[in-house]
Amino acid sequence: MLSGESGGGPALGVPPEPEAIRAQLERILASPHFSGTDRSRRFLRFVVEEALAGRSERLKEYTLAIEVFDRDDTFDPSTNPGVRVEASRLRRRLEHYYLTLGREDPVLIELPRGTYVPVFRPKADILHLQEDIAALTSTDLTTLTPGFPGGPSVAVLPFDNLGGERFFADGVTVEIITALSRFREFHVLARNTTFQHDAREGITQIARRLGVRYVLHGSVRRDENRIRVNAELSSGTNGKVLWAEGYERDLSAASVFDIQDEIANHVVTTIAQPHGVIARPEAAQARHKPPESLDAYDAVLLFYAYSAHHAPEGHARALEAVEHALQTEHDSASLCAVHAYLYLDMDRFGYNLRGSREEAREQGMRSAQAAVRLDPLEPRGYHALFLAHFARGDLRAFREAGARALALNMNDTDTLADYGLHLILSDDLERGSLFMKVALTLNPEPPDWYWFAFFSLHFTRGEMEEALDMALRVQNESFYWSPCMQAAVYARLGMKEQAAAAVQRLLALYPDFPARARAEVGRWVNAKRADSVLDALGEAGLAIH
Repeated sequence: MLSGESGGGPALGVPPEPEAIRAQLERILASPHFSGTDRSRRFLRFVVEEALAGRSERLKEYTLAIEVFDRDDTFDPSTNPGVRVEASRLRRRLEHYYLTLGREDPVLIELPRGTYVPVFRPKADILHLQEDIAALTSTDLTTLTPGFPGGPSVAVLPFDNLGGERFFADGVTVEIITALSRFREFHVLARNTTFQHDAREGITQIARRLGVRYVLHGSVRRDENRIRVNAELSSGTNGKVLWAEGYERDLSAASVFDIQDEIANHVVTTIAQPHGVIARPEAAQARHKPPESLDAYDAVLLFYAYSAHHAPEGHARALEAVEHALQTEHDSASLCAVHAYLYLDMDRFGYNLRGSREEAREQGMRSAQAAVRLDPLEPRGYHALFLAHFARGDLRAFREAGARALALNMNDTDTLADYGLHLILSDDLERGSLFMKVALTLNPEPPDWYWFAFFSLHFTRGEMEEALDMALRVQNESFYWSPCMQAAVYARLGMKEQAAAAVQRLLALYPDFPARARAEVGRWVNAKRADSVLDALGEAGLAIH
């Protein structure tokens, strides 16, 4: 659904039998993704049954409005977008279902954009990953096996905070997710998805909604220089606790990382034994070198808190903590990597600048180079390095650093998605789209910035309805790029009133944008693509200087 294809897409092979399609329809409608959504349920059932009955020619906006949504015969599709809106909602629900609960289902039911005729396929691959992988060959795709994502699926819920600041418990949870994700045998959901859930919702309900076999949850209590971590691994099928353990220690940075490693290793052993997977010893070597002081560890956790929302205030707090910690822990690869990120965000977003953006960009490069020099097995260092190379316009070095980051941890969705985003921005649309799709399988409830990548993909291809769908998925209206991309795509669709309103929202957030538009847009894409975006913004009514 995010491939940008219209109609039926590639050759479908042998379609499923009608009985299998109807069984799949009932499976979808019984899922939590469709509970309480009567309009989407009626819509999906109607189009599937009409298609199976050989009446696909009836599936037009007017017929759907009358027979599904109870409109009268005065309905005019040219002035009333109601059916198109409901179709977009249905596509999103189907997409989310197949990315979570239904990703191993035997039948895929799709509603391609540009038509109301469903397509049936014999495999639940909503993003057509296998087709994309088969079509592309590259050294940075070697870790994408035909079964990806495979192995046991795990959701790590945010650990309860029983003492101290919330960011500390969240940071411990993120580190456990990171440790588990280094084992490529596992499908570990990203924190952006799992942090939207709480164990109090019920383990089996969460597992069913997210489509995972196992759920890890627990609590963190921090009291001055002591820490206690309790962890439980439960079956997503019946909620039974498969393993539980508590850890209490004097709090030093090294012991926190040791606790995280122990939890990860116990979980790997518990999950892996029935599947015959042996926990690989190199995973321990791939663990990043921990900072030696508690201040340094807290600084890394503050960076995690910032990276979840990318707010300027969080950036300032994390930067202050990281630079304070670097005064004594200047040989920490983790600190150098997050220091690089923070300076590169000064350049990318203009956050808390202390000089010019060029100076921030060069400091980001120096810190990223220091991170990979201090620990060549630290994937965050290579992530920062590929961002720094991209910012300089060195696309060859950007690709090399990105491939190395993925080789070190293919399950890190931030790395996958950020690399995919920047591949799309550098005009490698197919490969970039593939990496974004892989990240989406691990992070089916992603942060807003994922949709910027898909927006750029569709806008570049001239697929404006799809681009608008992606633009409207972005909920963060406090970030100026949100109304900016909405204004551009509204203008291209001839929706002048909506485009003008988006321009006003943009100017409210960034009054100087007209004078800086060329530099801001050019920071991300080449001159040809920048001109296309700027022309669209001009059509929207933005007076670019």
